Amino acid sequence: MRNALIAALLVIPLLAVPLPARAKGAITQIEIARGKHPLVTLVDQDGVADFTIWSGPGTTITAADGTVSTPVHPGDIADWTAGAVEPPRKLTVYKVRIYCAATNAPPAAGAPSYQCYGVRYGIDPKTRVGYIQIPPARDQEFPDNTRTILRGVEGQWFRASELWEQRVHPQIDAANAAAVSNDWQDDQPYIYPPQPAAVSAKPTLTPKPK
Repeated sequence: MRNALIAALLVIPLLAVPLPARAKGAITQIEIARGKHPLVTLVDQDGVADFTIWSGPGTTITAADGTVSTPVHPGDIADWTAGAVEPPRKLTVYKVRIYCAATNAPPAAGAPSYQCYGVRYGIDPKTRVGYIQIPPARDQEFPDNTRTILRGVEGQWFRASELWEQRVHPQIDAANAAAVSNDWQDDQPYIYPPQPAAVSAKPTLTPKPK
């Protein structure tokens, strides 16, 4: 029985990333901002748990035979397999903050979470293609990134993953459209409807006595 248990454990791939085990929680929230202004917040009902940051450059998986490789996942935020790319010069860039559950347990309502990673998401205004940047190692906005995962590709851009483009890109477009609509309505002067003119009563004429 003991030998069977050991054999079973050996065939389970081990995901090795340079951070404590408690940091490998599921994603609970994704916040997207343009400059200092929050734009979109995605939570559990938006399917954020389908995404992962625990794969791609900087992570390794060791198979039972000792083979070490870099894992990829259907929920990757970037297309790691295509490699780094040179993005267009003019991108509309958003800051993305990713929050994870504080333990390996599935996130529950009200469970503690923490900011586990941050990236930049750029959209080409002409082609509408999206790109993900892993911020530079000493980036001031995401100083804890390299303590979570030191990927070795910090500062580089990648094409956004297919899942990211399907789930996140439309949410940003919708939020931007709503903001433009609200701004347009706020800029319109209020037009007071014309009020009916007061009808003056004609004076009553008293006939002169004959």
